[in-house]
Amino acid sequence: MKTIEVEILGNKYHFKTDNPEELTRFASHMNEKLEKLKKNFNTVDKTKLFVLYSLILTEKYFIEKESSSNLRKETQKIDHLLDGIDID
Repeated sequence: MKTIEVEILGNKYHFKTDNPEELTRFASHMNEKLEKLKKNFNTVDKTKLFVLYSLILTEKYFIEKESSSNLRKETQKIDHLLDGIDID
Protein backbone atom coordinates (compact mmCIF):
# COMPACT_ATOMS: atom_id res chain seq x y z
CA MET A 1 0.00 0.00 0.00
CA LYS A 2 1.25 3.44 -0.93
CA THR A 3 0.37 6.80 0.63
CA ILE A 4 -0.46 9.54 -1.84
CA GLU A 5 -1.48 13.16 -1.59
CA VAL A 6 -4.30 14.62 -3.63
CA GLU A 7 -5.66 18.14 -3.71
CA ILE A 8 -9.36 18.91 -3.88
CA LEU A 9 -10.60 22.50 -3.81
CA GLY A 10 -7.27 23.65 -2.43
CA ASN A 11 -7.20 21.16 0.45
CA LYS A 12 -4.61 18.39 0.54
CA TYR A 13 -5.65 14.90 1.54
CA HIS A 14 -3.51 11.84 2.18
CA PHE A 15 -4.76 8.37 1.34
CA LYS A 16 -3.33 4.88 1.41
CA THR A 17 -4.09 2.92 -1.73
CA ASP A 18 -3.02 -0.07 -3.76
CA ASN A 19 -3.73 1.86 -6.95
CA PRO A 20 -2.32 5.39 -6.68
CA GLU A 21 -2.80 6.20 -10.38
CA GLU A 22 -6.50 5.41 -10.24
CA LEU A 23 -7.09 7.35 -7.02
CA THR A 24 -5.18 10.32 -8.43
CA ARG A 25 -7.33 10.18 -11.57
CA PHE A 26 -10.54 10.03 -9.48
CA ALA A 27 -9.45 12.94 -7.28
CA SER A 28 -8.48 15.00 -10.32
CA HIS A 29 -11.85 14.35 -11.95
CA MET A 30 -13.67 15.23 -8.72
CA ASN A 31 -11.68 18.42 -8.29
CA GLU A 32 -12.43 19.45 -11.88
CA LYS A 33 -16.18 18.92 -11.40
CA LEU A 34 -16.18 20.78 -8.07
CA GLU A 35 -14.29 23.71 -9.58
CA LYS A 36 -16.91 23.94 -12.34
CA LEU A 37 -19.71 23.91 -9.77
CA LYS A 38 -17.86 26.57 -7.80
CA LYS A 39 -17.79 28.84 -10.86
CA ASN A 40 -21.37 28.08 -11.93
CA PHE A 41 -22.85 28.71 -8.49
CA ASN A 42 -20.43 31.50 -7.58
CA THR A 43 -19.79 30.12 -4.10
CA VAL A 44 -16.74 29.24 -2.06
CA ASP A 45 -18.76 27.28 0.53
CA LYS A 46 -17.06 23.90 0.20
CA THR A 47 -19.76 22.08 2.16
CA LYS A 48 -22.44 23.26 -0.26
CA LEU A 49 -20.27 22.26 -3.20
CA PHE A 50 -19.67 18.78 -1.79
CA VAL A 51 -23.39 18.33 -1.04
CA LEU A 52 -24.34 19.49 -4.53
CA TYR A 53 -21.77 17.20 -6.12
CA SER A 54 -23.01 14.32 -3.95
CA LEU A 55 -26.58 14.95 -5.10
CA ILE A 56 -25.48 14.98 -8.74
CA LEU A 57 -23.63 11.68 -8.26
CA THR A 58 -26.62 10.18 -6.44
CA GLU A 59 -28.90 11.15 -9.33
CA LYS A 60 -26.49 9.54 -11.81
CA TYR A 61 -26.29 6.43 -9.62
CA PHE A 62 -30.08 5.97 -9.60
CA ILE A 63 -30.32 6.55 -13.35
CA GLU A 64 -27.61 3.94 -13.99
CA LYS A 65 -29.18 1.53 -11.50
CA GLU A 66 -32.53 1.76 -13.27
CA SER A 67 -30.87 1.38 -16.65
CA SER A 68 -28.97 -1.68 -15.42
CA SER A 69 -32.16 -3.19 -14.06
CA ASN A 70 -33.95 -2.63 -17.37
CA LEU A 71 -31.04 -4.15 -19.26
CA ARG A 72 -31.05 -7.18 -16.96
CA LYS A 73 -34.80 -7.67 -17.57
CA GLU A 74 -34.33 -7.45 -21.34
CA THR A 75 -31.41 -9.91 -21.17
CA GLN A 76 -33.57 -12.35 -19.21
CA LYS A 77 -36.32 -12.06 -21.87
CA ILE A 78 -33.80 -12.79 -24.61
CA ASP A 79 -32.35 -15.73 -22.65
CA HIS A 80 -35.89 -17.11 -22.21
CA LEU A 81 -36.58 -16.77 -25.93
CA LEU A 82 -33.28 -18.47 -26.79
CA ASP A 83 -34.07 -21.33 -24.41
CA GLY A 84 -37.10 -22.11 -26.59
CA ILE A 85 -35.03 -22.45 -29.77
CA ASP A 86 -33.91 -25.96 -30.64
CA ILE A 87 -30.69 -25.95 -32.69
CA ASP A 88 -29.67 -29.25 -34.30
